[in-house]
Amino acid sequence: MRTFLTRRLLLSAAIVAALWMATAGARDALLQIPSGIAQLSSLLPELVPTSLTAYQAGGFGIAATVVGGVVLGVVFSVIVALVRHQGARFVSSWFALVVAAALIGLGFDLGAGWSWIVAYGPRGLLSSGFGVAAAAGALWGLAVGWIPALIARVSVAEPAPARPPLWPVPVAAAAVAAVVIAGAVTDAGRNAAIEAEVAAQQEIDAASSFGALPDPDAAGVPVPETADATVPDDPQWCTEDRATVLKGEPDAATGHRGMPLELFNFSEQPCVIEGYPDVAFGDQNGHLLDVTIEHGGSFMAQDPGPQRIEIPAGGSAVTVLGWDAASPHDALVTNTVWAAPTPGMVRGSWPLELDIVEGSTVSVTAWTVDVDPTSPN
Repeated sequence: MRTFLTRRLLLSAAIVAALWMATAGARDALLQIPSGIAQLSSLLPELVPTSLTAYQAGGFGIAATVVGGVVLGVVFSVIVALVRHQGARFVSSWFALVVAAALIGLGFDLGAGWSWIVAYGPRGLLSSGFGVAAAAGALWGLAVGWIPALIARVSVAEPAPARPPLWPVPVAAAAVAAVVIAGAVTDAGRNAAIEAEVAAQQEIDAASSFGALPDPDAAGVPVPETADATVPDDPQWCTEDRATVLKGEPDAATGHRGMPLELFNFSEQPCVIEGYPDVAFGDQNGHLLDVTIEHGGSFMAQDPGPQRIEIPAGGSAVTVLGWDAASPHDALVTNTVWAAPTPGMVRGSWPLELDIVEGSTVSVTAWTVDVDPTSPN
């Protein structure tokens, strides 16, 4: 009895795998070109999520692409075998590839989003670009499916089995599971490589000094605990017994730096604040660093302008410090950040090394109510 896995079907499966890997590989190669040519990658479907390509995942990405192509060929053959009992005509073979490519894309979507699922549950998929590869696979299959369909089709005269075989179902399930596992492994490998790179850079940074070495004999004045200003006489003011300034995490863009500060109202009643915070910086010698403070926006944040705002109980206001990156080599640098809600109030401080050097200009935005519950505390 003739088996349906004929040379013709095997050939069509091999062509499917080759076409898929060629498309995914071409997009991956374009992404790695350090020029505007890389934008041409947007013309090709994202069969493999960008985070799982060699562009971001190195050798893991290459392996994932090969696994995806091989599994696609298997799943395509399986689906064609399932519809064999009705005759594998041209159209059914074509749409078999559409379904198969969508399943492979779905597998990669799940693999790429696995770390998001572990961290945040199913809702984490909303932040992982879930569904892009599945949709791209279906469109790709619709565009090129006629090629293997021409090869895999069966003539009307050929006999078809009375019912579909049972073996393709577990084979297809195992194949798609392999893609999910390959995607998850690739994503884990990429994250591990990033963490290793960060750790290596941290070791290099730790081995080198940040700024000039501390000089106990250096001239300078300590950072004053308060600025020479008068605190508004307002019974609703966010005073020290109602609110406190908390440091956010520094952020960076190309050539630019930023750091949020949060004014947290820990009291049981709302309080008010207006204008700009009082900010100062201490160098590695414990002295006031010569820095120009400007009220306004920066590359990292826009300035809403001074306005009287009410911070609800348990709520926060936020401001953002912005400055341009500078070389700390052999320079007086920021070793301590000082801040108060407004000039005249007592400054709090945090030991923090920043590339705000002597002579830098730091932009400070006005306080505004923080509506983002994920802002750093």
